[in-house]
Amino acid sequence: MSPSDAALKKWKEFLLDQKYGFKFMVNLSGTCYIGDDYFTDVIHRFSLRDSIEARFVKSIRYVAEDSSGNENEKFQKIYENHIENKNVKYRKVKPITILVAKNISACKQLTDKLIDFLSKKEKISKENAAKKVLIVTSANEHKDNIPLLRRVDDKGNPIEWITSVSMLSEGWDVKNVFQIVPHEERAFNSKLLIAQVLGRGLRVPETYKSTQPIVTVFNHDKWSKSIKHLVDEVLEIEKKIHFYPVKKKENYNFDLYQIDYEKVLEETKEYSKEDKFELLKKGYITYSSQDRIVPEETEYETVITGIREKEEYSIYQTMYPVKEVATDIFNRLYVFDMDAGTDYSEEWTREKISKIIQQSLKEVNDKTGMVSEENRQKTLRAFGVIKRKSSTFPRIVPRSKEPYKINTRAIKSNSLGVGSLRRDSTIFWDDYSLDLGEAEDIKLLKELDEDESLPKSAMVKMENRYNFKTPLNVVLTAYEPERRFIKGLIKEENAKSLDAWIKSPDIGFYSIEYSWRKGEHPKRGNFNPDFFIRIRNNILVIEIKDDKANEGTAGDENKKKLFYAKEHFKRLNELQKEQKYYFKFLSPMSYDLFFKTLRDKTYRDLKSEIEARLEG
Repeated sequence: MSPSDAALKKWKEFLLDQKYGFKFMVNLSGTCYIGDDYFTDVIHRFSLRDSIEARFVKSIRYVAEDSSGNENEKFQKIYENHIENKNVKYRKVKPITILVAKNISACKQLTDKLIDFLSKKEKISKENAAKKVLIVTSANEHKDNIPLLRRVDDKGNPIEWITSVSMLSEGWDVKNVFQIVPHEERAFNSKLLIAQVLGRGLRVPETYKSTQPIVTVFNHDKWSKSIKHLVDEVLEIEKKIHFYPVKKKENYNFDLYQIDYEKVLEETKEYSKEDKFELLKKGYITYSSQDRIVPEETEYETVITGIREKEEYSIYQTMYPVKEVATDIFNRLYVFDMDAGTDYSEEWTREKISKIIQQSLKEVNDKTGMVSEENRQKTLRAFGVIKRKSSTFPRIVPRSKEPYKINTRAIKSNSLGVGSLRRDSTIFWDDYSLDLGEAEDIKLLKELDEDESLPKSAMVKMENRYNFKTPLNVVLTAYEPERRFIKGLIKEENAKSLDAWIKSPDIGFYSIEYSWRKGEHPKRGNFNPDFFIRIRNNILVIEIKDDKANEGTAGDENKKKLFYAKEHFKRLNELQKEQKYYFKFLSPMSYDLFFKTLRDKTYRDLKSEIEARLEG
């Protein structure tokens, strides 16, 4: 038993000792959560929001949008934030940055990377860089670091960076934390973790008691939506309206067929002697534009106020001399020749490789005479193909020939923050919503219905509930194309032509897997079609897009979504005969035509404008 556990046991024995006669015990905690669930026996709450508004603690801002392409770029931005805190914003104290990992192993790796980065950035030895970093975990090898936390706020103390684990139980009294970096989503993916991590950085130094400092949370921008919801709930900022299936007497629930999938490796073509240099026949490699210093923006959002601000960073790119890249490739070819008995290094000398690289730079009007990390990787891949006999790639195939049923009753409760109603979101509801919903949702729905400050588009009540043929208590939309589509579904002339429909949740109900290529990188993803419409034994599956869904990188991804979804539903139609599935991509420009085909019962052959553009 550890000393802390022994002390806790002794304390519990004291509290429960009958001779002292304690009648009540009150516990104080700043993290009243088990995962995402709030304690049930709380008798009084002074929320984090109350603390921020009373200026007892720091305010918080986090990353809403960021364009960092790799870990090095993120480190540069985190470093610039740290230096600004140190030299400009909070120079009266010694600001601390905390980086939070998901476990001890990840924390040790993160610490090594940080020390290496600081050594290169500040042009100091790794030994001196390590003096600025303190790793704090529950591992035995780090236990001597925990007492050092007591003095990290001291100006004479060299420690400026702390790496830790999200679930670290030791309490900290460090007040100079002005930046927190959750290095993986798992370090910041529940109310408990957020409350714990934020708790490390919310204390205010005595010097700044009269003002309200801000702690920056430098999260990955792709987590910003989930982090915003969790942070808002921890701060008790945002009320939520929930949607879920309810028992309407018309019973609008229906079955859907689904198939489980798995990934298999399928061998592609072999590279013969004649085409092994195919990528290099043109005399250059297709590089992307590059520069030594690239300006990047990161947008931050401040909690409670919702104010957003952009900060500009000058990101230094790692650049390599042409000769160094050419030598690296030549050496790789030479080693391969030694192992395989080939003669690639004789055919491709350092000089010949250098000319290829120089021509590649010339093609993009390069002014640096150097090769960026991204273009270096492209060069390695281009020459790598000459020694590859074959390659494999993952292909999606059905795991089972037997499709299975899921019912719309299986949709789990999802929610929408009511704050989004002031932007572009909408709640569609009817009398059933007030009769069959949960008590809290009914109460909130009534409040929202009476809130005259909301935009007119925020609340749409169905006067005739028989035109609202969905098994859900309410339907929530997040943007205008979805809202317009639902308005078409609930028009009486269209509602008469269908039996039931659902707006599917974004995750967790009916998912379709797809793969696509973003630049040079293969990607995999899942998407949940937006709507399922039942017309007798026919199921229309609708994915809603805006009118520009075929453009740019998003267009490339949408083409693959369309392809894989059509293949999925074609397979379903072959494997069972009970239902017939029709998958459609729709955008607002084709709504009127779609609803006309719905009324005319000619929807089977409809190809929308956006679908035609994507296929073309």
